[in-house]
Amino acid sequence: MILSVLALSLSGVFSSCQHQMKEYYEEPEWLKGSIYEILQERGEYDLFLQGVDTCQYTALLKGRSILTVMAPTDSSLSAYLQKHYGCTDWSLVPTDEVKKLIGFHVLYYALDQSKLSNFRPKEGDGATPEELEKNAGLYYKFRTRSQDAPEKLTVNRWLNGEVIDTTAKEVDVYHLERFIPVFSSQMFQTKLIDAKSNYEYFFPESEWRSGNVFNVCDAVVEEMEVIAKNGYIYFVDRVIEPLETIHKELKNNEEYSMYLSFFDKYAYYAQEENLTNLYGGGTTSYWECLYEKASGKFTLPNIAQEWPVSDYSQMSTLSYTSNTLFAPTNAAFNEFYDSYWGVDGTGYPSQVSYDSVSADAIAYLLSNSFYEGSLVFPDEIERGDIINAFTKTPIMFDLNDVPEENRKMCVNGALYGLSKITPPAVFGTVTGPAYQYKRYSTFLKMLTTSGMENTLTSDAVSYIMLYPNNDQLAANYIWYDAASDKIKNGVVGDATQPNLGSADQTKYVNAHIISVENKRPLASNGDIQVMRTLSPDYKLYWYMNAEGKITNSFKYNELIQYAGHNTITKDSIYTDIQELTFRDEAWVNGYCYEYDTQNSSFLLQGSNANGLIQNFVPFMWLHRNDEGTLFLGFIKVLGLANLIDEESMTMNYMTENCLMLSPTT
Repeated sequence: MILSVLALSLSGVFSSCQHQMKEYYEEPEWLKGSIYEILQERGEYDLFLQGVDTCQYTALLKGRSILTVMAPTDSSLSAYLQKHYGCTDWSLVPTDEVKKLIGFHVLYYALDQSKLSNFRPKEGDGATPEELEKNAGLYYKFRTRSQDAPEKLTVNRWLNGEVIDTTAKEVDVYHLERFIPVFSSQMFQTKLIDAKSNYEYFFPESEWRSGNVFNVCDAVVEEMEVIAKNGYIYFVDRVIEPLETIHKELKNNEEYSMYLSFFDKYAYYAQEENLTNLYGGGTTSYWECLYEKASGKFTLPNIAQEWPVSDYSQMSTLSYTSNTLFAPTNAAFNEFYDSYWGVDGTGYPSQVSYDSVSADAIAYLLSNSFYEGSLVFPDEIERGDIINAFTKTPIMFDLNDVPEENRKMCVNGALYGLSKITPPAVFGTVTGPAYQYKRYSTFLKMLTTSGMENTLTSDAVSYIMLYPNNDQLAANYIWYDAASDKIKNGVVGDATQPNLGSADQTKYVNAHIISVENKRPLASNGDIQVMRTLSPDYKLYWYMNAEGKITNSFKYNELIQYAGHNTITKDSIYTDIQELTFRDEAWVNGYCYEYDTQNSSFLLQGSNANGLIQNFVPFMWLHRNDEGTLFLGFIKVLGLANLIDEESMTMNYMTENCLMLSPTT
């Protein structure tokens, strides 16, 4: 009896549990079906579903995978196909193209409205209110099913061990799936910029509506977050054309051929272990395009890869990181050459010839053409937020000089196609002559080595610079050896001569610069001037005489006479100067001059290593019996007074800051 009652009781319990389980797992009435079924029921998405079937994505949309779909209507899709393929259905569209297009509308994972507007890859659904505000909207890219097939490329620069090999090689390149950008109101709020004007700058044929939550690329979302069994549907007002990489946009437009040739000069291919392991199947090694430092100065961003990293688990990096390029067109490069290097007197060909321009100069132009790491909008540029990572100066240009057709949102960032070059500061400040005039190419190398360029491009201080030309330096045994890419110090043309060290190069550069409180030229009113140079380790001065000629204190000391050295005159230690202008005006932060323009042999020394000041006391003592010495009487008096240590030939109380008044005999 007890067993019977127990059995009945358990039967009731199981019956009750089954009923509750059925209720628990029963689909709510408002859940209409799978993504595929809902689109079928709507009746305006048959053409889209035909594309889904062609791609063999049917099972995915019916429930095999959790997805988010951006669905365009049949009418918008038909118009798109007519425009791009000359048909209103899929009949003339290659299957790969169908997959590329449909796949760009099919996103991985179920992404509700909050995730698309403010994705939190690190914190997830557990993000605190404070965490939700940090970088809100900036994790803006989402992985789609759109992907190009792997391809074979013949490349001329590839990593062979630790060396870049320049022989031709065929490599396999794997293309990762595209990410699609979602521009949310929170993104623009975080950046503190206007949503409508900045969005419509890139998408003038779309619109940013008041109260928008987000737009998907150039598409306006007409209906948000329709829930399906296997994800979400967002109904959009147009077909979203698959985006390309920045590199592909440049490559597909002949207008950018010059820029891309400068950029890709530093490209090379290397094996990508992760992609090889994931997709190589044990038979194929995949390679990726990388970039080395431009002219050894700075690393260029990777504009060729769909993803910043190949590891799909690094969602923070994948959804946030982008690059922005400000790429001048061929016409912009030609105009800049004509106005900068093509003018008379620069030493460069009058016709456009970038092959004749130094790699350092082109590298500086490249440095001003990108912003690595994030997406840049117009207001951020106008506000001065976008800084050249190499020169540390703002990247500024007229946003109206970018035609609408050259404003491109890309799968890995954004592209501004500039119709005019606004060069970095080194071209227009007192460093400019080193870049504009070929005759100063050796001094340019020394200037670059000195690391003074960033200092000299500041507009907070004014400078005056003197420029020695290549012949002047060579006449003083300083010359550039192209084979070794070194500045040599010795017999010109003899590659075995020692290099001029970076410290000595810096001394020469500093000896040719003075800073002034207010921007002004060297006086030409007959005044005698004494000006201290930037030389930090000793006090070095320029002297300018009433005739407007110049010398420095090292050169001036050559007037000290002694036996065998008594023919130097004041006329011989001064030289003429000639102003170097920038488009017939002064440079932005100062004035520049060349000197000894007639003879090109006179050089203002940057070091006293071969001069007299450093060894003045030994000089006096060694010439104490020389009747030709200018200060013979004074030397003898010092000796009689025991003020000179005969063994070390020093005056112990003398320091660098001493002033010695030496009467002549």
